[in-house]
Amino acid sequence: MQLAVLVLVTALLPSYGTIQDTVVISRPSITIRVVTPPPPPADTQITKPIAPGAPLLVELAKRSRHVSSDTLFVYSAIGGSSWPFVGEPLDTTFESLFQPFYPSLAFPHAEPELFVVARLVLDPQHIGYLLRVPGMYEASRIDLWIYDAGRHRFGVPIQIAEAWGDEGCGYDLVALLVDINRDRRRDLVLYQATGCSDMETGRTISEADSLWVRTWTAGGFSARVQRADSLLLNLLQAQRPQAVR
Repeated sequence: MQLAVLVLVTALLPSYGTIQDTVVISRPSITIRVVTPPPPPADTQITKPIAPGAPLLVELAKRSRHVSSDTLFVYSAIGGSSWPFVGEPLDTTFESLFQPFYPSLAFPHAEPELFVVARLVLDPQHIGYLLRVPGMYEASRIDLWIYDAGRHRFGVPIQIAEAWGDEGCGYDLVALLVDINRDRRRDLVLYQATGCSDMETGRTISEADSLWVRTWTAGGFSARVQRADSLLLNLLQAQRPQAVR
């Protein structure tokens, strides 16, 4: 499931009119739309049955660290010396399994593109793996892959974190795994913010944000429901120092 970001710029031709020596120029309007294409077919190799003890599962367990805390905040950071990426590179022999979901893996690359960050138990039958995967420009995106130990298969990954910025525009997606309905299972809270500003003046041109909740039920996350909840927003901010990035 590769994220495509469209930046639509509608520029109106300058409209000049002489009224008491005043020139009227119409300003362009800028809109950011984030488009998620349909996922690959459900019969890709990685979504077919994978028995416990298979090489991929052994590799994921070996490379990931177990997270047992009740609350986990996940966000993406730009790579580099000051904000280095975390996670253990996945052995390149497994990249072909993930290629249907991350087409850029098909191109030659000297640096790792897949990293195993962490694993967590969602319920007695489901294990979640946080993988750092190819994002907008680099391996900046974090997806949640859920393995069903009863059915011996992975589900379609859930994108839970990404961040990028370019030409005055930015996109930020963060997630919080926390039990919000007190059933002793972590639910998924997603917060997305987009915006553009004038690079010369710093003036905000456009900005928008959304908050969604997906509850864990019957062995999976429900469809996302949009919320307007200041308490959840405050909780997101409070958890940032404990983040996985």
